[in-house]
Amino acid sequence: MKGISRRLAAIAGMLVLATGAQASEGLMCSGEGATVDVALGRLVVVGVLGAFVDMDGTTYSTGPERGEGIPIATGQAFGDDDGIKTDFVDPNYEEILVKVRLTYTGNEDEPLAGTVTIGDKTADIACMAG
Repeated sequence: MKGISRRLAAIAGMLVLATGAQASEGLMCSGEGATVDVALGRLVVVGVLGAFVDMDGTTYSTGPERGEGIPIATGQAFGDDDGIKTDFVDPNYEEILVKVRLTYTGNEDEPLAGTVTIGDKTADIACMAG
């Protein structure tokens, strides 16, 4: 359990250095044909405040403040020693629409990398804190 807190604290520390004293931080991820931006709260656990996802021109958003897109909500988010896993669902919480699976890389510039999956399409992404 201490390893989880240390990794999340390390990412939070990088976010603080990158953006100053703000109430929230985020991960900006991109790959071939995909962009994922996730706003995170400053917590010792994964606290997803919102997200914007674009894959091959189809966009999803937790709200207009994140960008225009098909409405989604945070279904679940989990962080452990290996990385962060987040599912975004339809507004009625009936179906998972977007899955984000990230693994710690040990690279300060892009601390997480993994995949975003929408339906039967999956794209590789690399993330930077900001």
